[in-house]
Amino acid sequence: MSVVTDPIRITPIGGLGEVGRNMMVIEHDDVRLVIDCGIGFPHGDDRGLGVDIYLPDVRALKGRPVDAVLITHAHDDHVAALAHLIRSGTPIGRMISLPFTTAMVEAKLSEHDLPLPPLQTVAPGDQIQIGSITVEFIRVSHSIPDPAAIALTTNLGTIVLTGDYKMDATGQDLKRQVDRKRLTAFGDAGVIAMLGDSTNAQLPGRTPSEATTIDPINDVIDEAQGRVVLTSFSSQIDRIDHAIRAADRTGRQVMLLGRSVRRNVKIAERLKEMAPPNLPTLGRRDIAGVKALVVCTGSQAEEFAVLGRASRGEHPDLNLGNGDTIVFASRPVPGNEGPVEEMQNMLRMRGARVVTHHDAAIHVSGHARADEIVDMIRMLRPTSVIPVHGEPQMLQAQAELAIQNGVAADNVHVGSNGDVIEVDQNGLRLVDQINAIAIPAGSDGLPLEAGEPG
Repeated sequence: MSVVTDPIRITPIGGLGEVGRNMMVIEHDDVRLVIDCGIGFPHGDDRGLGVDIYLPDVRALKGRPVDAVLITHAHDDHVAALAHLIRSGTPIGRMISLPFTTAMVEAKLSEHDLPLPPLQTVAPGDQIQIGSITVEFIRVSHSIPDPAAIALTTNLGTIVLTGDYKMDATGQDLKRQVDRKRLTAFGDAGVIAMLGDSTNAQLPGRTPSEATTIDPINDVIDEAQGRVVLTSFSSQIDRIDHAIRAADRTGRQVMLLGRSVRRNVKIAERLKEMAPPNLPTLGRRDIAGVKALVVCTGSQAEEFAVLGRASRGEHPDLNLGNGDTIVFASRPVPGNEGPVEEMQNMLRMRGARVVTHHDAAIHVSGHARADEIVDMIRMLRPTSVIPVHGEPQMLQAQAELAIQNGVAADNVHVGSNGDVIEVDQNGLRLVDQINAIAIPAGSDGLPLEAGEPG
């Protein structure tokens, strides 16, 4: 008598049709997993209306227990809503991630007065058994230490969630490279579905290596006559490290301004992901008239971040003006271009020189372009593809790449948050749609809607 096995059920709660707010629920047999739980950022008319972030709608879980939360990496759009999930009262068996991600998650959650589930640190290649599902984290390359793809192996076959990735192979550190051998091995064994990063699917070719930013950042810092203020995402450890190494070469002392920058650099130094500066780090109020490098928060024009306050003349330790060079070593997130440009103009009006990725090659994306996505599809050779992590046109672009590379059109699903998709060896099908809206929240991470968790 043959055993009837239920298909795998996949429900995106966030991250489809948008960049950010990533959260996925995967269910099979009696196992329930959540992949990532991040925030999204307002743009356009939403800014300035009391909405600082958007949260995934964890009501979709209906309070039912989650065996494990698997975390691909520590960017805020993948982890910063974990407190919201815990606050909802949903029972969580454990949270599992690679070392840097675990350290970052633990630090972020320690800021909240919440009972924490067990945090389990694993290494790439470890096999973790959660009921009938075997979980494995696979190294990929992204703009943060310890990013991972996640393979979920069941008796129906394997699902691979790529996480955020690109095929950067030029770095000397193997921890920064994609494990092509392991991904290909999963493809050889049979992948029934790939859930793939779509952010740069519309762009042809390949994303440049992070290593290409080293010399331009060094040149900008070397050529500056006065202080240099560099801003980027505070989790962009490699970019911050490039700037600190440039400060070492040019004899500048370093100051870290902004709680998240100080925290993240401290974690990275402890885990040997970066080295401390050669010269002693400057303290608060020590940078007036000093030829220093200041690394600070605020690259996205956040109102209360260091650079936002400094652009308005409101920061007690950073009074910007003539002779200062402000380096934006990141790009605005999609939809946030207007506020960032407005802040840059305010800095120019104060007399500072502003350097962006338009002026020097000081930023590269952490996401795969079309040729790299094709590489991933050809390694995994999935029966079905669900494009994730992207606006509608990005999802559609990855769908077209999948079809062009042998995936049957009926087995490619360009979906929306709340879609309930069933997957097995034969393909996929949309079986239901649940409510999964974006929940507006304030800077404290608490929902603004009455009746929401928190």
